[in-house]
Amino acid sequence: MLNPLRTIMAPASIAIVGASNNATKMGTLQCLNLIHSGFGGDILPVHPKEKTVLGKTAYPSIEKLPYAPELAVLVVPTGLVPGMLEHFGHIGTRFAVIITAGFKETGPKGRALEEEVNRIARKYGIRFLGPNCLGIINTWLPLNMTVTPVADLKGALSLASQSGTYVAQTLPYLHRHGIALSKAISVGNEANIDIVDCLEYLGDDEDTKAIGLYIEGIRRASRFLEVARAVSRKKPIVAQYVGGTEAGARSGSSHTGAMAGPDYVYEGLFQQAGIIRVDTIEEVYKIGWALASQPPLKGKRIAILTNSGGPGTAMAMTCNKHGLEVPEFSEAVQAKVAKHIPGHASPRNPVDLTFHVEMGSITRDIPTVLMQAPEIDGLIIHGIMDTGFFHVIFPLIKDMVGVPQEDFMKMVRLDLEPLTAMPGTYGKPLMISSFFDHNDHAVQTFHAHGVPVFDSPEKAARAMGALYAYHRRSGMPVTQDEPLDVPPKARKQVQSTAVFDEYSAKQLLRAYGIPTVREALAHSLEEALEAAVHIGYPVVLKVCDPAIQHKTEQGLVKLDIEDNQALMKAFRSLRRKVPRAPILVAQMLTGEKEFMAGVNSYPGFPPCVLFGLGGVFTEALKDFSIRLAPLSRHDARDMMEAITARALLGAYRGMPAVDVDAMADLLIALGTLALHFPEIAEIDLNPIIVVDGAPKVADALIVKRASE
Repeated sequence: MLNPLRTIMAPASIAIVGASNNATKMGTLQCLNLIHSGFGGDILPVHPKEKTVLGKTAYPSIEKLPYAPELAVLVVPTGLVPGMLEHFGHIGTRFAVIITAGFKETGPKGRALEEEVNRIARKYGIRFLGPNCLGIINTWLPLNMTVTPVADLKGALSLASQSGTYVAQTLPYLHRHGIALSKAISVGNEANIDIVDCLEYLGDDEDTKAIGLYIEGIRRASRFLEVARAVSRKKPIVAQYVGGTEAGARSGSSHTGAMAGPDYVYEGLFQQAGIIRVDTIEEVYKIGWALASQPPLKGKRIAILTNSGGPGTAMAMTCNKHGLEVPEFSEAVQAKVAKHIPGHASPRNPVDLTFHVEMGSITRDIPTVLMQAPEIDGLIIHGIMDTGFFHVIFPLIKDMVGVPQEDFMKMVRLDLEPLTAMPGTYGKPLMISSFFDHNDHAVQTFHAHGVPVFDSPEKAARAMGALYAYHRRSGMPVTQDEPLDVPPKARKQVQSTAVFDEYSAKQLLRAYGIPTVREALAHSLEEALEAAVHIGYPVVLKVCDPAIQHKTEQGLVKLDIEDNQALMKAFRSLRRKVPRAPILVAQMLTGEKEFMAGVNSYPGFPPCVLFGLGGVFTEALKDFSIRLAPLSRHDARDMMEAITARALLGAYRGMPAVDVDAMADLLIALGTLALHFPEIAEIDLNPIIVVDGAPKVADALIVKRASE
């Protein structure tokens, strides 16, 4: 099915309802931008009174339009939207952008009105953006439907945002920072077209080299993961998610009606999808621009060139923090660098010129050496000083230079053309750090040639780290393991079991090949003694009652039972506390590594599989990772590597390494089980004890959803 944004982002004709000759009206500003952006198609204003609007022939009603426009834009009072959409549908228009707010983000009344708009859209087969959005931008058409002019055309970074501000009011900010957009889409309430549709469209757009996302909540998480996984292998995606806190979720809901989820769920989703997550909208723009404008980073060896030790050290530290290396140069490269630096400077890496004001070394000679070096994959430079610096010091030196300030500024301008050409020439990324802004000639030159400029050394290094993150993630395997069939016994058990106890929970796990301890259910002391002999001492006794979930805290677990005498004593003790419940007799495992795994459910998401440090420290340390089912083998191994205590997976202090393939099998099967049975709300396997490298589930909890 053709993505509706293909037409919406490049329509042949646009009718706009809500524009007038009053410059203070939002619809007027949007129509003005549409006209002045250079849009080459027909623009058809609809106005009940005006004969012309902004120099364009206006039509008194939708029915009076000369033909059905390809795209309708509505900037009208909320209550008028359903009727107007009906009229457009009746004349044959099949695409719309609804700017108007006041729908589900306002509460039940607005939600009902939005449902009415959706009903009309379904009736006529209309696909639309919004409501409660701020329009679209396509700088390659060109087309700008927002309230702010676009200064830069034919850019490489595209945006999809659940905030209209971030694709409209920020346009002057983007221009000042040298960031040129390709496409920008404000999705608003996502009543019809959502951020998944945007991601799919931008992933196929040849003019988009990187994608930035602002997200308050995702409704189609499974489809988002599927699309993002495919897109992130072709081009980088940078995302900010703001709904992961109570305040953020509340704000997002009131803003666009977004349904937010816990932050760690989105963290897992982004990791699994290959998305680079950032903390601020500034990073969406600036890191997104670095990814869009620079050649891909092919390794992790970074050269740092600076005129000051402090920024050089900060960049080196930040590079290391993000997995990059700042290696000492080979003797051959050091010898070449040394020819262009003063005697006190270091040629090793970072190359520190220590406020060397002769700019040829830092803008031409040394960058050429470093870009040519096979041992270097990327370059970061701090300290290029041009008109910004000399403007500051001119009052001090004006009597010495003997020329007017304007003439002097022309004299000190650097020739940066060779430097700006190096990323393309050598196929290696270049990041610039400068404390001067867009008024500086050097910064202007970098902006004009698509070289990213950051206002701190750490930000430049962080951007290079993002290029490395994409380099690693773009190589993620695309294969998905063949899904397991539903074991017949499992289906029968889930259907017939209203409430799972530990024994029945492990029976279900074993049906999926998940390894558990040997165990048996005993209803009498004689059965317990027989089970213990069959399993082999030492054993564990547990009260097995589905109504009792936290048995250890209530003294309902007896460990390290070595013989029949100890078992009889433990059994009678448990019987006194819980007289009628059966007793689970289980193998007593002795392992020094304990992990946990589980499944949780969140609205709008498929089952989420967790893995982390287990045992008594689970709640205290909260060291876990999360991925969405179904899991590939890469997902399972990746989530194991994502925990802080990942060193425990390897050989550690005399303990053997964990069989990570066996643990991956366990996690994959767990996700499959949860997908097979949506009626299961929660699974908790804790601890998973590792014995001779092999994981075995010692305790299990499965909770079914309450019947509605």
